[in-house]
Amino acid sequence: MNSEYRSLEHIRGQMLQHWPEAVTPACDLVTSVTRLSDLLLANSRPKITHHGLTGAEFDVLITLRKMAPPYELTPTELRNSTLITSGGLTKVLHQLEDRQLVMRIDDPLDGRIKRVRLTNTGINKAETVLTEILRTDAAMLNQLISNKDLQGINVILMKLLAGVETQVQR
Repeated sequence: MNSEYRSLEHIRGQMLQHWPEAVTPACDLVTSVTRLSDLLLANSRPKITHHGLTGAEFDVLITLRKMAPPYELTPTELRNSTLITSGGLTKVLHQLEDRQLVMRIDDPLDGRIKRVRLTNTGINKAETVLTEILRTDAAMLNQLISNKDLQGINVILMKLLAGVETQVQR
């Protein structure tokens, strides 16, 4: 950990000292979930780059792999399912296509649209990288919290997420 890193506990302590009214259960939850997400992504980044992928490329591969066979979406559907801009997605798709991880095929209903489909190589790459990440995450989390507690947290977070999803417009 670098010397500039500050733990969430340290940051919260500073807020309690200098801005106590900002320390609320909602603030604690949002800050904790955001920090946990950042740390887990940082932990997965070396595995993604080890396999010659960028974060955006991995996001596209995983998004396509989550679809039913033949693992394809339109570029618009992909953009709506990822955090990649339209211009950024075009670049990512060209890179993935050049490495034969995806292919572009004509949409049978609209010839103006080129659907994006995972190739067998892309399927294998997505599954290999995600399996490594999940194995590492599980090993780390299982050292820190029991499986029963982890399941309980998941139930509560899914309930909370379902409610927030109905209230937040995207």
